[in-house]
Amino acid sequence: MAMKKIPENHLLNEIYVPESGKGFKRWLAVIALFFITFLLTFPFEKTIIAQVEKAINSQRACPISYESVSLTWFAPGLDFEKPVISGNCFQRPGSDLPLNNMALSFAGPNFSPIGVRFKVLIESENSRLEAYPAVGIGEQVVRITDTTIGEDIFAALTGMNIIASSLSVDGLITMAENQISSAKFKVESKRFKTRSTNIKGFDLMAMDLGNFVLLAEMDAAAKLFVEKLSFGEANSTLAGNFKGNITLNRFNMLYSNADLTGEVRFSEELTNAIPLINIFIQGKQPIDGFYKLEIKGPLGQTRPNFL
Repeated sequence: MAMKKIPENHLLNEIYVPESGKGFKRWLAVIALFFITFLLTFPFEKTIIAQVEKAINSQRACPISYESVSLTWFAPGLDFEKPVISGNCFQRPGSDLPLNNMALSFAGPNFSPIGVRFKVLIESENSRLEAYPAVGIGEQVVRITDTTIGEDIFAALTGMNIIASSLSVDGLITMAENQISSAKFKVESKRFKTRSTNIKGFDLMAMDLGNFVLLAEMDAAAKLFVEKLSFGEANSTLAGNFKGNITLNRFNMLYSNADLTGEVRFSEELTNAIPLINIFIQGKQPIDGFYKLEIKGPLGQTRPNFL
């Protein structure tokens, strides 16, 4: 094959024109190298943690303390070690709630509402809360799943140290402008137990009630519509079924105003321990062992009215 002759002092055009795509690839390599260097040298963790700590410290109405906070990269988020939630968050100053762990991480996009979704995991000695807040345009939703509320968080939320077991919770909360607009949830337990306690001067024995189910919805005015409240079994110390509504008092649960109707069955052991029960049910005829009644007024002051 004949070789192409090139005149002296003349170069091929290919020398002046770069090979197609090579220049663009070089620029990509330079840009990639810049970002890699930036990621390795810029103090992301310190910067983000500093901003988070600043935001937490600004929440004086509900302060949270912790031993340390770290940034997680595999599931981008924050991990708080041994946090303590102030009792001020539950309107109970001095009754702080210590936690084993609290973590917030990015959980991907959300489609209803359209926005981003996060995962919040809170663990304490007796409880485990898993929630998925989703932030959209003008609306936020919080899905609660795989959650177990133990006696520690129950006492912190209600101010009543009365349960000696755990409750599983599933729910959906809708919020607008940082205010709850609606909520619905299911609370249940297959091994529900209560502690011995004193209510309004009456000593109540510890009880093993077995099943417990609460199905309810709440509106923006903090009114709880109870579709089903059921507890107890055939041989339990106490059993009951109720429905109605409760206007919640966010500052003190005992001042929540109840309007419930239902039925209740007392064991002989319970009526012997609390003779006043016999006075309440005197002259009333039970149906299959259950007495009809209504509960109206503040939870901490109400007196059952047997029908």
